Amino acid sequence: MKNGDVVSMDFGVEVGGFVSFNVQSQSTVPISIAFSESSTFAGSISDDTGSVYTSDWDKALEVSVNPDSSGHAFYQTTGEQFRGGFRYLTFNALSDVIVSNISCQIGFAPNMPDLRGSTSYFYTADSDNELLNRIYYASSYTVQTNMAPDHTGRWLPQVNPGWAYNATIGPYTPALVDGAKRDRAVWPGDLGIAGEAAVLAYGSPGREVLKNSLETLLYYQNTTGNTPGIFPYAGPSTRNFNRGALSDTYHAWTLIAIHRYTMNSGDTSWLSRYWPKISAAVQFIINNLDTTTGLEIQARSNDWGRLTSGEYSASLNALNYHALLCMASLSNNLSQAEVWRDAAEKLKTQFNVLLWDENKGLYKDNSSSTLYPQDGNSLALLYNLTTTANQAVTVSKGLEENWNSIGPVSPELPDNISPFISGVELLAHFKAGETDRAFELMRRLWGYLLTDSKFTGSTFAEGLTSNGSLYYRSAAGYNYDPAYTSLAHSWSSAPTTALVTGVIGIDITEIGGASWELRPQLGSLAHASAGFDTGLGTFEVSIEVADDVYTIDIIAPANSTGKLFLPASYRGLRLTKGYEGPDIIVETS
Repeated sequence: MKNGDVVSMDFGVEVGGFVSFNVQSQSTVPISIAFSESSTFAGSISDDTGSVYTSDWDKALEVSVNPDSSGHAFYQTTGEQFRGGFRYLTFNALSDVIVSNISCQIGFAPNMPDLRGSTSYFYTADSDNELLNRIYYASSYTVQTNMAPDHTGRWLPQVNPGWAYNATIGPYTPALVDGAKRDRAVWPGDLGIAGEAAVLAYGSPGREVLKNSLETLLYYQNTTGNTPGIFPYAGPSTRNFNRGALSDTYHAWTLIAIHRYTMNSGDTSWLSRYWPKISAAVQFIINNLDTTTGLEIQARSNDWGRLTSGEYSASLNALNYHALLCMASLSNNLSQAEVWRDAAEKLKTQFNVLLWDENKGLYKDNSSSTLYPQDGNSLALLYNLTTTANQAVTVSKGLEENWNSIGPVSPELPDNISPFISGVELLAHFKAGETDRAFELMRRLWGYLLTDSKFTGSTFAEGLTSNGSLYYRSAAGYNYDPAYTSLAHSWSSAPTTALVTGVIGIDITEIGGASWELRPQLGSLAHASAGFDTGLGTFEVSIEVADDVYTIDIIAPANSTGKLFLPASYRGLRLTKGYEGPDIIVETS
């Protein structure tokens, strides 16, 4: 490279960690380097990890070396120069220089010695559905890039210019963070999607990072003041944590993630150890339910980025309903569980009285609102707050009214598409049995995130605008800086869960996998298979469908029991039982 040259290197996929290379030059500062997730921003300065007052916060990192007598030196980034997510590395020549032997020491998933060692998978043999296979692995890889070691969080106050990623993520690591590039912090809402994706995609390492993330939130749980029992809105190394921000919705998301961890891991000793804290968290919800309606008035508005909040929020109360039922199912105290279930049922009844709009066929954002939210309706559908099958079908169809050619434009965050809330919607369509709609949403949104050249081609972005640009949340906190948007964000990983629990249709119904159900929804697929690990053992399911005749092979833990639900239209079944245990009960749904 000649002095003034600018050369970008493409690693081909999202990577993260420390870079190293050899240089040959007579200068002690021969080059500077810049990092980018998107080819759009691959150039002489890095994309942004810091506050977004401008679009060039990070700038480039000067490379200082001590060349030997022949001009040779070796360079490696260290410490705070950790770069969590990038695909492109750009070299800016500050003098004549030769650069060689460029590599990246991967800094994510430190609890996985073999990054390709997971035994989990999804596969469809249908040649025209290869995109679904690619979506599964990109979704799972997105989660893996966010399995973060300690001391790689964003240091506050933020460095300007440059970056410093050497802050403590939490007392328990490695942890599951929100974004590979930024914020690199534990966020409960993200865990509601990414937590289940992690345990399905990576087994024991996935359970470990989810457990550590939850223990971080349990560690910082409020125990005093007027909000005893509430979880923090975000983990350490965020401004929200430092200013003590709280969130009603993210509190409920934490409980839901605790349930998913427990169900998959079977770790009852962990559950017992933290049960007093968990009970206090449930009691926080109970204490905030209105005695007349049974719903909670949203007092703490912090959320995933939506612009409206308050009153009898549909999304909050749907989350509360599910959290109450989840925790009741884990409680060994029968009277406690009954109180929580009764509260949930009262909430559901009044949810439909106060928020359902029969003419629109959707739930309102709150009882006085004319907005029909994507999050509130998706959560209501996913968590079974609908009262009839027809109502569920109506909500599923109504949600489609938000779609454009690349995905759902969220009414509560106008002009934006959120893969987080769209992920909830994706799971909800499968839950409602609207398989074709779910597949169309997956191909439309996650297909775009995977194949459009502005993204990484290997991970899924935090969000985008309705026209597909990277100006996500420009007017809602991101100050019109597209370089700030994270392109490997764990909350966008719902397809991992959807393809396993939706398409294959397997659901753990007893702690650890001792009992399970199988409700396959292959839609137009002729074949699909998947495998994953739980604390009890391995599950593998392969399904072929031809003329409504199902051929199903199952491997499940030897001491588990299962129930198989097939569509009423099925005409035949060949079942290979790959485990030793009671016969699988077959029913229609």
